[in-house]
Formats: sequence, C-alpha cells, structure tokens
Amino acid sequence: MQLTLRCLTWLSAKLLVLLRPLFWYRDCIKPASIPPSTDSLFDLTACELAKKIRLGQISSESVVEAYIERITEINPYLNAVVDDRFEDALREARHCDKMLEAGVVTPMQLQLEKPFYGVPFTVKESCSLKGLSYTAGTLALSGVKADGDSLVVKNMREAGAIPLCVTNTPELCFGFECTNPLYGTTVNPYDRRKTAGGSSGGEGALLGAGASIIGVGSDLSGSIRIPALFNGVFGHKPTPGIVPMEEYLPTVENNGFSQYGTFGPMTRFAEDLHMVLKVMTKNCKTNLRLDEPVDVKKLHVYYLEDIDNNFGVSSVDEDIRQSIRLAAQYFESCGAKISKPVIEELSDGCEIGAVKLFSWSSLPPILMHPDDPKIKVNPFLESIKAILGCSSHSISSIFVAIVREMNGFVPESRFSLYEEKYETLQKKLLSFKEEMMCNERCFLQQTILDENSVLLFPTFVSSAPAVGQCALLTISGVFCILCNILRLPATHVPMGLNKQGLPIGFQVIAAPHQDRLCLAVAKELEKAFGGWVPPTKLD
Repeated sequence: MQLTLRCLTWLSAKLLVLLRPLFWYRDCIKPASIPPSTDSLFDLTACELAKKIRLGQISSESVVEAYIERITEINPYLNAVVDDRFEDALREARHCDKMLEAGVVTPMQLQLEKPFYGVPFTVKESCSLKGLSYTAGTLALSGVKADGDSLVVKNMREAGAIPLCVTNTPELCFGFECTNPLYGTTVNPYDRRKTAGGSSGGEGALLGAGASIIGVGSDLSGSIRIPALFNGVFGHKPTPGIVPMEEYLPTVENNGFSQYGTFGPMTRFAEDLHMVLKVMTKNCKTNLRLDEPVDVKKLHVYYLEDIDNNFGVSSVDEDIRQSIRLAAQYFESCGAKISKPVIEELSDGCEIGAVKLFSWSSLPPILMHPDDPKIKVNPFLESIKAILGCSSHSISSIFVAIVREMNGFVPESRFSLYEEKYETLQKKLLSFKEEMMCNERCFLQQTILDENSVLLFPTFVSSAPAVGQCALLTISGVFCILCNILRLPATHVPMGLNKQGLPIGFQVIAAPHQDRLCLAVAKELEKAFGGWVPPTKLD
C-alpha cells in the first residue's frame, strides 16, 4: 500500500467533509423535479417495441416521435443532449413503416436480420455518429462533426435501430462527473442537485429519465456502470475485444484502451442488454454462447460488500451493502451456492489500478490546449487558474491530469511490485482449476470466477453525490477499475431507490467471455427486485 496515495485519498475525503456545509448551502433548495412520463409506450422494452413495430401493432414513426418529444421535454432540466438528428430520424422511421406496409420486408425476416427495426437509440458524443457533434467536450475540438459512424453504431443501424442524438460526456471522457467547458454539466433526473456520473453521463441521465430506451456508452474505468448506478439503469461493460472499439475520442495510439476499455450497452430493461450485446458483437469470432440458457440455480454466487483494509477509500454505504446481501439471499433461496470469499489482494486495488492505467506508453491526452492540441498543458498551472476562475478546462479533468502526471502517486520504482500483485490477484480470480501435487496429496487449485460463477461487487461507494463532489471521490472508482484492468465483463444492476429517492445497486462480474452469466443474473434480479424505477414528480 502506497502511503502517499492513501494519505492524499484520506485528505480528499476529509476535505469533502469540510466542504459539505458549502454544498448544503448551495443545494438547500431542491429544484423542480423533471416532468413524469405519462405514455404507456415508455413501459415497453426495446425488444417489445421492435416486435410490435414489425407486427404492425404500432408504427416506428409513433415510437420515434414519442421519444423525441420526451427528450425535448426533459433535456432543459438535465442538459444531457448536445446535438440531434430528429428530423432525419423521423424520416427514417417513416421509411421503415412504408417498407413494412409495402411488404418489402416481412416480420420473420426482420426478427432474424433486424431485431431493432424502427426502434430509436442514443449515443455517447465521444462515439462517432455521422454529421453530429464529435468533440468529447473539449474546446480544442469545438465545432467538429463526425465524418462517419463508428462500427458499433453501424451495427446498430444494420439491426434496424434509428439514432436520435448524441449525449454529453466529461472533458475527453476523463472523470466520473459529466461536465465540460463546451457543453456544461449534465445533472441527475432523480435529483438535479446530484451528478449524472461519467463518462457516459448523458446516456445515463436520458435513460434514467425514460427519454431513451437503448444507449451506446463506453467504459475504461467505470464509465458505463457508474452512470448506470447514479441514474438507476442497467449498464454492461463487455469483455474487452468482443465489441469493436473504433472511431472514439480520445484517440488512443496503443492497445491499452482495447485491453481495458470497450463500448457497451446501457438500457432501462435487462432483457434489452442481451439483444443489444448480440448486435454489438455480430463480428466477434469468439463463441460467447449468448443464446445458451443459464440456470441460475446452478450458479456459484460469490459476494463482497466492500474491500477490506482499504485505507483512504470511503466505506460502501449501508444501503448498497444491504442490496448485495438481499441479492445473495435471493439466489440462495433459489438453490444457488453462495460464498463470501476472502481476497486480500483487493486491498492493493488502488495501487494496482494506478499502475495498470498510468503505465501505458502513450496514454491519450487529458487536457488539450484550446488553440493548439500539440501544446502541452500544465495541469498544476491549470489548477491555479481554475481556482481563480479562468481555466478553460473542467476541475474534474484537471484533477485527473494531475493524478496522471504523478503516475497515480505510485513511484515508478514500485511499478514492478504492483505488476506482481496484479498477477497474483488475476490468478486468484481466474486460474483454471487444475490438479497439483503437494506433500504427496492431490488437491484442486482454488479459483473464484469460472464458467459457472459470478461475483456480486459494489459499483461505487454511494448513490449519486452532489454535483462537484466526484473529483474528491475519484479513488472510489476502484471497484470498477479493477474489472477493467482484469478484463472482466460486468453488469450494473439497479436495486431500487434509497431513503433519499436516489438509485442504488451493484455490479455482477464474471470471467472473461462469460458475459451471458452477467446478463442472466441481471435479468433474474430485475424479475425479483423490479429493476429501473422511474423518477417521480414530488412537487
């Protein structure tokens, strides 16, 4: 454990405590709630909408129009959308309807070839969508539009889905708060004083508000799962490499991002995660067995409520701990085997994460100079300018840039030590069971994650913090970061609301290429605990 890193983390937590009176004063008056959705159409999953469209029970135009109206209604409250193609989307929806009416396409053909025919979806702005804003929220790229669609968007289009808009991100997607100097701050639909999270915060906010049904996000260190938690929706970080990672900002010159980061689906309903992932992985050569049934009664369900001996990182809130316990008890009642493992190596997770993320040979820039991207920006100078109110960068991105400059506050001389700890942790979680000889006795090497087991694990330490607090809680992203550096698939599962009316939940983790286990557990938990809960109008 690195004392400098942990002491700075501890001081950040104490500073947050000292600043809470200021946040309370700023936020003592609760702003108006977002308007509730009244159309029963928003209660349908994307799969249900697609079925009704291809059977002629509803039109694609009516669905697309309803979602456009909902976006238009709630975006002034949330600031989630940065650019749209509403007119083009309506035109494409009408074309879908005409093709069906003319018999050019048949329901059976669409079910097999275009499972989301006529269904709208939304896209994180850092993922290329032709003709729309493509800046990742940095002034250096102001006004830039995407020349084409990223491959993941192409796959969604080929499946018949219709893109509506692109949504807000942190500056160059670094940070757990969705704010940038170009498009401002996206807030939480459950309480507009709270953050929507990042970096897929615009997607999370739209989905949580019931204004989107499918979102395309990306995840390098929790950027799908943390916004999914804060906004009460499902979010899946796939096994790296199974979803094509192209046409994305920030541009990465080495394979670090493809090892740890990935595009992935965000949805309001667990059922949709499965089909969206099938569409996103259509070119994947690995057999993911996504259509193979999973008997949850035969699963081995491990669960952890927190990381022990994790000095400096805030403890996980009791309401999130309780949701994990309830889920474990539920699976036990179903007949699954339940275990609470001891994984001492997790206590070094912050240091391991820092080493793996900051040891890339060409980590993408976190701060880009507004006038010339080639000019190196000094994050320490920018922090002073930010205090004086004259920086052209967000506080969150400046903070992350400082952490990067300091190698995560882990000396390079200690990198090899934490690489060894990483390998030990990886072996404990993922080593194949094999016979080993010791003192002339035969035994099985223990492993936690295999093709028949999952781990229930916190996504973050709390529900959505107040806007402006996430920079001081960055280290709390360790729960998600560990999944990325270990290349594990993980699904965030919403588990209702806490006493403050904010969404809570946790992530379900599986071994590489066992994404189907995550999705099956998410679907089972949605059935048992209800999944997404729409924001209610309290005024």
